[in-house]
Amino acid sequence: APPIGSKTGGGGAGALSMLVDVPKQVLVTGASGRTGFAVFKLLWENQKEFVAQALVRSEKGAKMLEKLGASVGDSESIKSSNAKLRALGMPAEDEDPDIFIGDILDGDSLAPALRNCDALVICTSGVPQLRKTELFKSILSKLIGRQRMPKFYYKEMPEQVDWEGCRNQIDAAKEAGVEHIVLVSSMGVTPAKNNDDNILNQIGDGNILVWKAKAEAYLAASGVDYTVIHPGGLLNKAGGEREIVLGVNDELLDGYEARGATRAIPRQDVAMLIVQALRHKELVTNKSFDCVSKAPGEGRTTVSFAPLFEALS
Repeated sequence: APPIGSKTGGGGAGALSMLVDVPKQVLVTGASGRTGFAVFKLLWENQKEFVAQALVRSEKGAKMLEKLGASVGDSESIKSSNAKLRALGMPAEDEDPDIFIGDILDGDSLAPALRNCDALVICTSGVPQLRKTELFKSILSKLIGRQRMPKFYYKEMPEQVDWEGCRNQIDAAKEAGVEHIVLVSSMGVTPAKNNDDNILNQIGDGNILVWKAKAEAYLAASGVDYTVIHPGGLLNKAGGEREIVLGVNDELLDGYEARGATRAIPRQDVAMLIVQALRHKELVTNKSFDCVSKAPGEGRTTVSFAPLFEALS
């Protein structure tokens, strides 16, 4: 659906909950990251269906979303002035925020963002950083004909972000009465692939797939309806131009070529899958699936998602 005008604030969804076809209120965490931003932007552009809200860690992250027209709400000084006006019997409503600044490692900071939400999309993840000296060393090794694994580090380890932070989000969502959690995870979490030899676990000694798998199991046992999406390699390419291929249980890691696909998928296509999962909750409830895409020009561009989800049954 196309954009239909400006947003009036996230607080209206709860008050309108008794009406038919009220927009679904959705919180996207990690919304200043590349995948989270793509999800939030798509929800924001479809305001007839969704009331988009975002959780970010900093004012810098909030400013990215403000460029879309989202708001952090009134400042404390304005809220104080409004309260004085209301005390005098004058109309002065506070602007409800679309953007919340919080920390997933602080469970208490999540409650305000999740209030009245119907769904939560978790896009937070540990992000490996390349050490400054590694680029030079890698180039030098290539010049002399040696292969060398660059060394990475995490500012915050996957155990904290992908396990503890994810657990906090699930707990807070359950407490808030959220009805659907969509978790963006990763391919490679099945026991057959999730081992010490997996290069993703070796990066920064983070064992990131171990912690992602633990978070998935916690979500599955939470009692909240869930959907887990395992993207292949994420591409910073345009979405809506490729055929999307779904699978389960890491079958696409080795079998992608047999499906005529690559091991990768544009972030924007992952964002579309998430939005479609929110639209077709009944088809993806309590399901986990993997996603990759065919190369541009190969196959048929995916425009209908319900048949993809139905084929997972």
